[in-house]
Amino acid sequence: MPQIQKYPAGWRVLHWVMALMVLTLIPVGLWMASRAEAEIWGTLTNTLYSVHKAIGFSVLLLMILRIVVKVRVKSPPYPDEMPRTLQIAARTVHNLMYVLLVITPLFGWAGVTAFPALGIVGDYKLPAMPFVPEDEELASRLFYIHGWLAITLGVLIAGHIAAALRHLLSKDGIFQRMV
Repeated sequence: MPQIQKYPAGWRVLHWVMALMVLTLIPVGLWMASRAEAEIWGTLTNTLYSVHKAIGFSVLLLMILRIVVKVRVKSPPYPDEMPRTLQIAARTVHNLMYVLLVITPLFGWAGVTAFPALGIVGDYKLPAMPFVPEDEELASRLFYIHGWLAITLGVLIAGHIAAALRHLLSKDGIFQRMV
């Protein structure tokens, strides 16, 4: 197995914390949306929405941190044996995931601002997104876009996980960069 330089420990911890958060957001988002579509409202539905908003906003804040780190800390190089097309594909998927991990929560935040439904727990509320008016029709469009962005992100994440498993099984050292 080739020797591969690892990402710094803080970067790896941030990656795995965010992975757990996003892998929580997806089923919670699907569950809450299915309950809303079925007109099932109550404590569970409200809790699902609150958890989804809190974790989603946290992902947005952590992505800002992650982008700052990415700008300041160079990623470990891919091994020379890795085909150039595979390196380009990996970089492209990572960049698309970064973009979606920013714009997806931004659309969700804009939607809850427009609705308005900023409450999380008790008296704690998300701040309203600047320049987004209260307008339920606008909120509906924003949530629609948010949903499709989330589905697109989920597909990319599935591909990312499949590639990670491929690297783990092939023992080429790529998987070890993030563990």
